[in-house]
Amino acid sequence: MYRHPPHTPTLLAALLLPLFSGLALANEVELSTITIEASTPTQDNTVSAADIAQSQARDLNDLYRRDAEIAVGGGANPIAQKVYIRGMEESLLSITVDGAYNSGKVYHHQSALIIDPQLIKRIEVEKGTAAASAGPGALGGAIRISTLDGRDLLADGRRFGAKLSAGLASNRGVRGLVSSYGKLGEQADFLLSASRLDTRNYRDGAGNQIAHSDTEQQHLLAKLGLDLGSGQRLSLGYQASEDEGVRDARANMVAFPHPVLPNDPIPQNLQRRTSTLAYTAQPGHGVDRLAVNAYHNQVETERTNLAGRNWGEALRSQGVDLALQSALGAHLLKYGLNWREEDSAARAIRNPYNLTGSGREDASVGGAYIEGLLDFSPLELSLGLRHDRYRYQDNHGQTFRSSGASPSAGLVWQANAALRLKLRYAKALRGVGMKEAFMLDIARWKNVANIEAEQASNREIGFEYRQGGFSLNGNAYRQLIANYITTVACASSAGGCRQNAGAARISGYELGSAYAQGGFSAGLSVAHSKPRFNGQPFSDAELGLGTSSGRSWVLRSAYRGWDDKLELGWYARLVEGFDYRPVGSSSQRRKAGYGVHDVYANWQPRGKQGPSLNLAVKNLFDKFYYDQATYGWNGYQNKQLGYAEAGRDVRVEAAWTF
Repeated sequence: MYRHPPHTPTLLAALLLPLFSGLALANEVELSTITIEASTPTQDNTVSAADIAQSQARDLNDLYRRDAEIAVGGGANPIAQKVYIRGMEESLLSITVDGAYNSGKVYHHQSALIIDPQLIKRIEVEKGTAAASAGPGALGGAIRISTLDGRDLLADGRRFGAKLSAGLASNRGVRGLVSSYGKLGEQADFLLSASRLDTRNYRDGAGNQIAHSDTEQQHLLAKLGLDLGSGQRLSLGYQASEDEGVRDARANMVAFPHPVLPNDPIPQNLQRRTSTLAYTAQPGHGVDRLAVNAYHNQVETERTNLAGRNWGEALRSQGVDLALQSALGAHLLKYGLNWREEDSAARAIRNPYNLTGSGREDASVGGAYIEGLLDFSPLELSLGLRHDRYRYQDNHGQTFRSSGASPSAGLVWQANAALRLKLRYAKALRGVGMKEAFMLDIARWKNVANIEAEQASNREIGFEYRQGGFSLNGNAYRQLIANYITTVACASSAGGCRQNAGAARISGYELGSAYAQGGFSAGLSVAHSKPRFNGQPFSDAELGLGTSSGRSWVLRSAYRGWDDKLELGWYARLVEGFDYRPVGSSSQRRKAGYGVHDVYANWQPRGKQGPSLNLAVKNLFDKFYYDQATYGWNGYQNKQLGYAEAGRDVRVEAAWTF
């Protein structure tokens, strides 16, 4: 059975209450408002709520398809989708939702993150080894997702508001959302939002119905904020998401027969529960901003095979982050502490393979960082350093400890009013940590005794040019992930040994341009990465590490007019084909290139309040294709195992904001 960890928002509140109370008593004077950007020296991109609404985004693919450096594989079934940045899988990233860590691996054939894009306010993306302030273990970068709260939605001068929306998709899907938000007295604000997405088996661009791709998702978001005066704010959040359906046992692969490991369709369920407690203040006395964030995140997955065996995994993380900022003249100093505990447990071990181990693991990491953003105009210098200590006890009773420093540095030269040149370097350490939770169900997979911590480094050079409504930017990088930990065949363990398996090296570039004039905007970007593991290109079998894709182009244009009440847009993603060696094959095949076009139209006759109508057409020309980040051809099965992407999908959504 699961070891259900206690859900502890009250414990977290108790730990933080003395801090809140002390700050409130120490600062009984009214402070002036201080605005400090939360971005980091290495932040590359953001996705806004407006971007999400334009495309009626409903899964990870929709969220990131406008970024040439980000790929999402797994087909059009949300549960099978995984995010790749520069070819590196999401398990190498630090992914947080409202500050709650959500990067653990549950089952390598599916994502651990399910979220309704309608509830997202902003996504910040750091590509490549992240800055010191990004937290521990951000080997390949960071993704920070922030959800909406009542203040974001409430119109000026209003005390209460509500939003109702309903959408219909021609490629067999419906969704709806109900939100209520407002003020409680003069200091408190709230948000309650519930949504549901139902899809049936979608059709690909060739008209084929994809079996076992239907899904039911339910999402809940509740937020309560309290302004305490003197620049202090306390907020409490709770999110609940659930995805269920009958899928192939390996949800990212089509069904296939196998005498020992069949891929039959079975009921599957994934749930995420996240609680957050955040406090921000402007304490003064040399500290311009203080932020404390405590969280508890739990992911549970369950599957039942045709023989009636019920199994699955539970993965929990909880932690507290303290972040402070101090302005020193034109300079900014950021510093803080991070603490996180994790544990995982197998749902049931019936020991059909003479398995060993407890079926449980736990880990913790504590770290501190300092980061200076120094303005010596026309030069800007950033220097960062963090130190982390990791502890991990595996399911065989072995304890591993790792520690080390992660420095970072960046230099920006404002060459003239239009041109900025950039250099940056960053290192990150990730200590030996928990296995993928699924591996606790096949516990013969053992850790060797001498595993070393993984270490990443990234060197990057870039530029930004802005003149009037035109902008051009680009960067080139080389990244190394040393001591990569994975499971390989070995003589000492019948199931395999988890150990340091080698080094991954990724080199690549990105170039983007944009133009805006009046209500018209357009953009073009191109990106290509060449990831290699021990000298060989990433293959589809590198689960937990990454995959290879061809050069990617993204084009877009939009027009907003009629007093900002109407917006029309188009964007396309074009990916070049490339040759690769499939899993189980001795010869090369080609991953075909493709071009996919989307268009949208938004109409808000009364502005943000009142009715709105959105039309989005995904895959306008009904292209049949496989995303190159999706698991491809398998030589052992002699067939394509990954799912084709959805064909044309006309989405219509009507909403009313009160």
